[in-house]
Amino acid sequence: MLQVIISPAKQMRAAQDAFEVLGIPPFAHETAHLHRALLDIERNEGSGGLQALWNVSDKLLGPCLNTLHEFRPILNKSDLDNPALARHLSPAVMSYHGIQYQSMAPEVMDSAQLAWLQDHLWILSGLYGCVRPFHAVEPYRLEMGAKLAVDDARDLYAFWGDKLARAIAPAGSNITIVNLASIEYAKAVLPCLACDATAVTCLFGEGIRNGKPIQRSTASKKARGSMVRWMAENKLEDVSGLTAFDVGYRHFPELSDKNTLVFMNAQAQ
Repeated sequence: MLQVIISPAKQMRAAQDAFEVLGIPPFAHETAHLHRALLDIERNEGSGGLQALWNVSDKLLGPCLNTLHEFRPILNKSDLDNPALARHLSPAVMSYHGIQYQSMAPEVMDSAQLAWLQDHLWILSGLYGCVRPFHAVEPYRLEMGAKLAVDDARDLYAFWGDKLARAIAPAGSNITIVNLASIEYAKAVLPCLACDATAVTCLFGEGIRNGKPIQRSTASKKARGSMVRWMAENKLEDVSGLTAFDVGYRHFPELSDKNTLVFMNAQAQ
């Protein structure tokens, strides 16, 4: 079975009424615990402690604090029926609004493509851990790489441990993961996979230097979104089909191996 992991986006939108949420993230109580930890930092260290953790400018600090204070943890599916809570929520894939998600363009997918997303895609998150595209989320600020110590965990990687890997690829399921996440997020999952799970990382190059693909952040984000959309359109079920991806890039077998598929910008070849 194929499962795809992607990173979230820093930029988020408020509730999108055009699309209905389908359940809540799998780690609701952990999310609430992290939210309390952020509030504790503000109480003990002031807004400066959060500014350092978030690594944001003075201009962005105010909006980030407002987002933190407006956040309402959802602990049970029944909370979705509470209008006061539901008005803050929207499907995850519609909430994130970065380059990758604009390239994916889920809002113009048909029902079959959206169903494929819900069954095959996981969005990784510092606050939520991992969410399906139509799980209910609300805006937040917390990157996976943030140096947030919680209880005995020195950072978020330690806090989440192997929980994300077990949720995405349970032992015995023989899952193949298509890794379209950044290094920051992928290392919250890949090192913890069960021995029967496999992972294939896709890289997108704009040229070649010293025998390696030249990757550029913005172009890679756009390509990742395009690949997710292409997989949904083609209802991909086997990783071997990835080599046919041809939306602005072409598979480059000379630089690929069983664990890494390299795709080069078609205009650079």
